[in-house]
Amino acid sequence: MFHFTRKTNGFTLIELMVVITIIGILFVGSYVPYDYYSRLSKVRISAERVHQTLENAKLLAQNGLIFSGTSKNANVWVLFEKHSNVVRMFAFIPGTRSITENENTEILNTFHLEDGVNITTFSPDNDKIFVEFSAPKGEMEIYRNMTETGANFEIGIGWKTTTNGALYKTIKIER
Repeated sequence: MFHFTRKTNGFTLIELMVVITIIGILFVGSYVPYDYYSRLSKVRISAERVHQTLENAKLLAQNGLIFSGTSKNANVWVLFEKHSNVVRMFAFIPGTRSITENENTEILNTFHLEDGVNITTFSPDNDKIFVEFSAPKGEMEIYRNMTETGANFEIGIGWKTTTNGALYKTIKIER
């Protein structure tokens, strides 16, 4: 009599299911920290962009940005709006205080905060904050509205609508 022994090279269905389950658990376990640190990084990068925008505006005013079509140095304004993820930089002819006041106003730069990051709070509480850097010295003036000035303010940047915790960063701006 002949006995045939069957030799199989491979995995059983149960072994494959166990391995796939372990890989799935490891993937889900690593996604949560990755997502959190990704959001944390986006908030940090957005805060750095705000600082850099203010520094760029000051340098433009100090270096004598000439307003196009004139021989006048331009004042540079930065506009922050609550619940927005956009920061705008404008050039104004000295002496003007609003875009509607002067038809020669130019938008120099518009940048977006990282995806999911918004300006969530202002201190003092306002809807808009304007920061002016006057030419040619680059002196800073902070406007809570077009007529009221202040010595300092804070911008709260957070993930979606976060207003505290690690996914929220406060940026203090002082004259």
